[in-house]
Amino acid sequence: MVAGISKRQQSRNERALQDLIRSVPGNDRCADCHAMNPGWASWNLGIFLCMRCAALHRKMGTHISKVKSLSMDSWSSEQVDVSDIAT
Repeated sequence: MVAGISKRQQSRNERALQDLIRSVPGNDRCADCHAMNPGWASWNLGIFLCMRCAALHRKMGTHISKVKSLSMDSWSSEQVDVSDIAT
């Protein structure tokens, strides 16, 4: 869990991410290879990624792409907001 975030806020953040996937055309596909149902995101770039492409982004380094799992990682409100702005 991200430090200082309540479970209630974390649930809101997870819902906001799911809303981004459903409401913005193209977010239901990996931004790089167009695979369906991406499970990862680069929150600083504001893109959704499949597992394979997320691994490639991680290899580039966090100075380029900050990758998080949509289901296994905790997201701060700021990270969700940055992802929303970039879409």
